[in-house]
Amino acid sequence: MHLHRDDEAKESNNIELLITLMDGSVDHEVARRVLRKFDGDVEKAASAMIEGDRGEDTQSSLWSSHSQMEINQPRPLPPPAVRPNSPINIDLTGDDDHNDELSRALKASLETASQEGPMFGPSKRPADANWAMVPSNQNNVPADDLDRAIQASFEQADTGDEYQPLPLDQQWRKEGWPVTLRPTKHTMVYAALVLHALFYVPQIRERVANWRPALPEGATEAEPPKNGPELLMWKLVETFTNMDLAKLVDLDAHEVLEGFKPEPWSNPAQPPGELSQRFFEKVAGALDKVFTHEFIRTGQAKQRIMQFQYGNSNFDDEPGELLQDASIVRVEALGRSETNDLIGRLSAQLSNDKDDVKRQVIFEPSEVIAFHLARSGTVTGERKPFKYPKHIYLDQFLKENVELAESKRVQQRDLHTEIQKLMLHNKSLTHFNDKDTLTDLRSSIYYYENVADAKGDDERARVTQIMTNKLKSILTQVEKEIEASDINIAKMRDQATTLLDCPELQRARYDLRSVLVHDGLYGRKHLYSYVQDKGMWWRIEDTSISQVSEEIVLGDSVGLHLGAGPYLLLYSRALPEGAELLDLQWPPPIKIDVENHNRVLLEQLQCSEAESHVNQEHVLTLPHEDRMESMDVLC
Repeated sequence: MHLHRDDEAKESNNIELLITLMDGSVDHEVARRVLRKFDGDVEKAASAMIEGDRGEDTQSSLWSSHSQMEINQPRPLPPPAVRPNSPINIDLTGDDDHNDELSRALKASLETASQEGPMFGPSKRPADANWAMVPSNQNNVPADDLDRAIQASFEQADTGDEYQPLPLDQQWRKEGWPVTLRPTKHTMVYAALVLHALFYVPQIRERVANWRPALPEGATEAEPPKNGPELLMWKLVETFTNMDLAKLVDLDAHEVLEGFKPEPWSNPAQPPGELSQRFFEKVAGALDKVFTHEFIRTGQAKQRIMQFQYGNSNFDDEPGELLQDASIVRVEALGRSETNDLIGRLSAQLSNDKDDVKRQVIFEPSEVIAFHLARSGTVTGERKPFKYPKHIYLDQFLKENVELAESKRVQQRDLHTEIQKLMLHNKSLTHFNDKDTLTDLRSSIYYYENVADAKGDDERARVTQIMTNKLKSILTQVEKEIEASDINIAKMRDQATTLLDCPELQRARYDLRSVLVHDGLYGRKHLYSYVQDKGMWWRIEDTSISQVSEEIVLGDSVGLHLGAGPYLLLYSRALPEGAELLDLQWPPPIKIDVENHNRVLLEQLQCSEAESHVNQEHVLTLPHEDRMESMDVLC
């Protein structure tokens, strides 16, 4: 659909008005579709959007994951259009002296103007050695082969982003600090960040620490599994044990990643969030399978750790429908509207359906829930950071609260309808025929007060003064009416925002545990994470570790201008105070190995320190508290 420039400007203004009327709960493309559906009628479009119309007939899924949804893959470009063969070949490569050739070309073009069109092809004249050219490759390279070649070039290229081990004197872990988990290949850094983030989810860490492989018949001690999901779990247990107890600050993630076989991040144009979502689903599926088997083997009640169960809200009425499992929720974080936040986006996705259409809700929540913040749309205008809270309540999305939550949403829609009416009324007061009437009023008052000349005529001066007073009175009345409407709009917006913040819908609290961030560029050092450990927040970027405030974690706007930023959020159920500080019971064989490695590292550091004293190059001194703890390890 192509519009004139003036029409485009008008449509853009109407789209902005629609987004404002909907309190920012819709994105730019949805507003455009609905507006065009109603031929530019803002009032009809706004009314339809309040009723749930989004300009399309397809129903979106709130809890969609890549295991249940179609992944958008780049499609091959259509082949270039080939002009039908023309019976006329024209030689335009001849010398300028050949006027008869040019005349023949002109004549042929006139004769074939209404036909299929001339074919511009090679001349049938004998080849001229002076114009010889190297022929291009005649073989067409398949698109898939080209993609693989490009990916291989990135994997093999020297990007300056290779794995660099830390010097020995920097490998000792500071007391109370987290560790880094780095892959040897920079194309796997996103996957290492996912595993690293999972360690700082208390429920995952405790469950992994307590897991033990099944004892073979007649055996008294469990042996490491040889294959299957249990082997992946064992490798994860080894990694997590080192992350908890090792004195080495920089851990290699190569072995554990080899087991999960993540896709390489070899295409700079591919958002790491898409890869992270698929990798998270793979890890969650493997872990939940192991956990379920353990629950059955030990006779424990089944718990949903990483995968929740969801389905249509009218499942009880239509029990033939299937419930599905998912571990991660895809959320569009376009970065434009005022409600560009996690709860606002989830509510907007849920409200895409009309009242008579099935809604998707959570039937059985899990201990952990992840959100993939996707930025697949095109954003025009100012980008705004995506906001996410440190606590989120999932009650409004649970099956048991469908009726209560829906009644609150009906009240929200009614409030938005009233807000729409007031905003349209304000627009009718301030604009007429796409002109700003307030500006015109103020200009007229200025004219009568400062420009109009009575030229000594008292009657003319009196009329001018009367006109000035009338215009001022009208302006005052309009401004007061607009101010009163704005106050009512603000009150109703606050009321609509807090309608779902009631005690009945604030029981299932989930706390933020980890945030994965992309600054928009490609490479190992352009992905980093925030993790919470023992009540403190840490920023992990490759080998760099630094403590940060909660405000920085919740307000990081990096990558905004590149359409990037936070792309993966991990939440888990809120725990009682102090529950996260409990000592974990790691498998004794792995724990002993870690303690031995700590001893070897300490010996290496002591040798390095002794050599430094002998060579008088530098002195390596361990912090006093670390030295004392090292002695404890040796004991």
